[in-house]
Amino acid sequence: MLALVGTHYHFRRVVPVALRPLFGKTEFWISLKTGNKSEARLSAMALHAQTSALFRTARTMTDSAQDKPITKDDLLALYEDIIKRQEEVIETTDRNAAEQLKIERYTASMTRYEDLLKTRAFLTYSTDALERLNQHIITLRQDMITGKMQDKASLASKTEEIERLHDTLVKLFQTGPALSQAPGAVPPSHQLASPSPTPTAPTSPRLTEALQIALLADTQKSDATKKETGRTVALLVQAFGDKTVKEITGRVAGEFRDLLFSLPTSYAKGKQELDLNAEVERAQEFDLPTLSGKSVKNHFMRLSALWNQLIRREIAEKNPWSNWDFDLTKRNPRRAWTDNELALLSSSAWTCSTISQATFAGITLVAAYSGMRLGEISNLRNEDIQEVDGIPCFLIRPHPEDKWTPKTEAGTRNVPIHSALLDWGILDFRKDGEKFLFSELKTPQTGPRGTDFGRNFSKFKTTIGLPAAITFHSFRHTVSTRLRNQAGDLRELWIDALLGHESSHKSQGATTYLSGIITENLKQTVETVRYPTLYLRQIL
Repeated sequence: MLALVGTHYHFRRVVPVALRPLFGKTEFWISLKTGNKSEARLSAMALHAQTSALFRTARTMTDSAQDKPITKDDLLALYEDIIKRQEEVIETTDRNAAEQLKIERYTASMTRYEDLLKTRAFLTYSTDALERLNQHIITLRQDMITGKMQDKASLASKTEEIERLHDTLVKLFQTGPALSQAPGAVPPSHQLASPSPTPTAPTSPRLTEALQIALLADTQKSDATKKETGRTVALLVQAFGDKTVKEITGRVAGEFRDLLFSLPTSYAKGKQELDLNAEVERAQEFDLPTLSGKSVKNHFMRLSALWNQLIRREIAEKNPWSNWDFDLTKRNPRRAWTDNELALLSSSAWTCSTISQATFAGITLVAAYSGMRLGEISNLRNEDIQEVDGIPCFLIRPHPEDKWTPKTEAGTRNVPIHSALLDWGILDFRKDGEKFLFSELKTPQTGPRGTDFGRNFSKFKTTIGLPAAITFHSFRHTVSTRLRNQAGDLRELWIDALLGHESSHKSQGATTYLSGIITENLKQTVETVRYPTLYLRQIL
């Protein structure tokens, strides 16, 4: 984030709580040494990507699989390197600005010098012309006095010559020094040589212009591909501004790559006018899933194809988007809960003052005993609790009036309510006059319902010492893992149906069978989930 201190902007980045002991800092402050907000925003964007990469490196310190573990000194060295690189960028910018100022001053002085030369040539020529005119007039006067101009023809000839010279002088004074450019108007010794015309370099188009040039000319690409390319370019423009094609270097491509890996996956699905820095901060703070290597690779492939078009048209010289590596197997470091971690969660007092202990316990237990997503739980209505085939169920279904729908088509489903939830008292949350089961949650003006709970849960689990690999979404991983590890007769199709996963079997027969799974089979599946160490109190 940017902070104006005095006349200069500073870059401020909060260090995640879990990493503060490693850095010995709660936040990073780096002076950008500029009062220009546009320049500061670009520098802050680059620093944000670098510090995000630093945080990711720090989180790998406890990875025992590494051949050479990263030490605290290594992290501090990386941080010092970021500071040094920023100072080098500022020094280079200042040096370039000074050189540009010298060039501008030299150009201005040369222009003034050329104007002086023209003026001197004009004055020299006009002085000589006036002297000749004066001599003609003196001679004419003397001839008239001495009687030498008695011949009318001679007088007319002399008068005509004086008038011609007079007209030349009038024109000379009307046009001024510009007359010095006319051939023969100034003696050769005083004429200025016309400068050789400098070939004008073709102007490098900006990103939005280049997009139109390439896409309109490429008739082989589908409309869908063109649309996706436009979205990628729009994201690039949002990150770095509408730069010219010439300004897009390998360094910009690398910073864009780091930025993409730091963005939450939900960003591409929402309104894209959100601040990129704020979105990256949100992903870090709430342990949100970030764009996968495949998604980032797709963005680069679109830009690479666009640049190949520009190279063929001699608009770009080289392609900065090619030859990048992407770890397509990389996933967010998430895993299922262990029994010890669930015991720690159960024994720790809920610390949020805006959401009650009862709501925290209810939402957490529903996730643990059903594998439902936070969005699905937060949008449960009282009317979504019904008996299906005599079995109490949560009905996960679209609510268009609230602009909410399950994540996928398979997400629309019935989830039998676990007996542990019924015994605990989950149905006590239904209140007359309320629409939602967890009515205490507020529906924000922007963003999905349940965002506030997710933020507070993330802070809480960090406060009690749970690792970053554990998030609220880990309950879904836990249910899936425990069900698939059961030695009983649970079928894969039943587990998929319970969790709202697309069936791993793509045959038409499997799809039809999946839609016809009876509620009793789903009840059998969900009841298999057991926790020996999860005991959350309900205080209503």
